[in-house]
Amino acid sequence: MSGGNPAPSRLWLVLSGIVGVLLVVAIALGAGYFWGSSSKEQSMTAANQALATETAQVIQQTQQALPPANADENFQTFWEVWNLVNKEFYHTEPIDEKQMMYGAIRGMLQSLGDDFTGFQEPESAERSREDMRGNFEGIGAYVEYKDDQIMIVSPIEGSPAEKANVRAGDIVVAVDGKQISEVIANLERDQALAEAIKLIRGPKGSQVVITVYRTSTEKQIDIPIVRDTIPLISVRSTMIGDIGYIQLSEFKQTSYDEMDQAIAKLKPNNPKAIIFDLRNNPGGYVNQAQNILGRFTKDGVTHYQENSNGVQKEYRTLQQGDAQELFDLPVVVLVNGGSASASEIVSGAMQDTKRATLIGEKTFGKGSVQSVHTLGDKSEARITVAHWLTPNKRAIHKLGITPDYVVPFSDDATQYPVECILNRTPADGVTACADSQLFWALKFLDEQQTPPPPPTPTITPTPGK
Repeated sequence: MSGGNPAPSRLWLVLSGIVGVLLVVAIALGAGYFWGSSSKEQSMTAANQALATETAQVIQQTQQALPPANADENFQTFWEVWNLVNKEFYHTEPIDEKQMMYGAIRGMLQSLGDDFTGFQEPESAERSREDMRGNFEGIGAYVEYKDDQIMIVSPIEGSPAEKANVRAGDIVVAVDGKQISEVIANLERDQALAEAIKLIRGPKGSQVVITVYRTSTEKQIDIPIVRDTIPLISVRSTMIGDIGYIQLSEFKQTSYDEMDQAIAKLKPNNPKAIIFDLRNNPGGYVNQAQNILGRFTKDGVTHYQENSNGVQKEYRTLQQGDAQELFDLPVVVLVNGGSASASEIVSGAMQDTKRATLIGEKTFGKGSVQSVHTLGDKSEARITVAHWLTPNKRAIHKLGITPDYVVPFSDDATQYPVECILNRTPADGVTACADSQLFWALKFLDEQQTPPPPPTPTITPTPGK
């Protein structure tokens, strides 16, 4: 399009054609993305039927969207610049007007100043949709964009990333020698994540070298990783002595069904207590969080969602599916800085209602809810629609949840030996596994011992000038 002066309302018609007449996929609380690619799509389970009703209502409302009364006035400047670009911009190849439009949408959402409201082009959007279904080929890690850096939220258990000792909190510095800071410079969150994923993903059997900065040791490390197929099993369980251990790695479509299977597997062993491990769990579907809580509590508030007008909607526990019960057993919930979103709904509710004791480290602090819209060309817009509060109406967004007992993670086997579980093996040269947080959870439940308070950091005063 060059020359002429199209009606300013034309942009709104284009935007409404892309944004309005489409599909709301889910109300999601996920914090991260997989580094990988999907090979199998799972159908929507019964767990999402309640969500589908609400989705249908939103679709009907979106399809009836009309341009605002002041659209012509607001878009006049946009069209002036659009025409100037087409008329004056120096170029030797045709201008890609679709990319100009994507840039306009991206800039519109970025201007709202919310890290989780954003736009993804079709290829990146498809990778995001793959996150919650099928098998993946990649290194197996969740990543997030935080403080202008790409951070590992958590490696997936049993994945090449975990086996290579990639850790939650690692900052990705380079991929195959290519500096991430240069790749993501001046990009907003979704673009930055998409570009990082492009570098790291790849087929099974291929190798990639990621360079990470490990904040715990303040060292930069090169980590070679051979990509593989990553099975998406979200719940694992075992017995540790007479205590049941359940690990939930993600709140995906089948999580409460997997949870029921795990509980049914543990019950014949008559566990006297449960350790529920939500460390490095980046979140997922909100109705899964309600159902998971429904396995620990028969009835109660799980969280509140507060919209822009301050209106709060109450959500309660669910018992869909087989609904195995753990109502009467003592529970310790393990959390850390990789526990985000739906993990914070569950841990916050368990803490507020005193249903469980929280041990570990402060959680990530993602307390916002996004509606995810798949657009006409398969691109995607995610809009933050609400913030959530714990049952005691504590805000979590950017604050996180502080455990009842703060225990920094340590893998010092001389101090914190624990049984090697769930295919974990001792580190080189060590004869036992180690995990300070799991160690103290067992001590708390077995012997009623509480962990000591973490050491108070010493502050060295700055010398006067």
